[in-house]
Amino acid sequence: MAAQPIDNHELYSDDTSGSAPVVPAGLRIPPADRQAPVHTEPVAGVGRPPVMWLLGAHGGAGVSTLARVWAPAADAHGGWPAHDRYRSVIVVARTHRTGLAAAHDLLLQSAAGLTGGCTVLGLALVPDAPGKLPKTLRRSADVVASAAPAVWHLPWVPDLRVHTYSDLAVWSPAEPDPPPPGRMRSVTSAAAPHPGLVAAGHTAFDSARLAAQH
Repeated sequence: MAAQPIDNHELYSDDTSGSAPVVPAGLRIPPADRQAPVHTEPVAGVGRPPVMWLLGAHGGAGVSTLARVWAPAADAHGGWPAHDRYRSVIVVARTHRTGLAAAHDLLLQSAAGLTGGCTVLGLALVPDAPGKLPKTLRRSADVVASAAPAVWHLPWVPDLRVHTYSDLAVWSPAEPDPPPPGRMRSVTSAAAPHPGLVAAGHTAFDSARLAAQH
């Protein structure tokens, strides 16, 4: 899917048939092989359905980690969850060139109405390396971000590399936030989610909850 660079409400109807989408004039639509497929069956399993879905723009975007850390979220498994109860989606991508281009494709696909009725809440950008982005990538990130309703710039969390997904602490909006780490102590991601991930989780969840009420 690479592109050319450049609380509980009965909220959704079950009708996803709709008529063919009207594509805005002049909108560049990525070719079919660079679009995410629309799932023809529900993605969620038994239990409470996720209120927001994480759609990786490419392999290794970080969806599995975010789906573990953010309790209200789930992995969309590479497609648009058009037949699930909640259909709000966050596109997730790394900040390298391939990731930004792939995210742009999905955002353009959404703008064209080719998501089976799913709504994009925004774009979560996951650092591909510590430190600032090179100037050319910052410009690309700005272009891609301009196509998203909201953008979450997630922090670089070094210790995520040494934990398995099952080790990671989970953040839930239904529970008090963990206290911020003090100057003299470090808190691992297995003990508490990184404060930056918690802050992004709050705003993402608020967006999903607001979308679900309409």
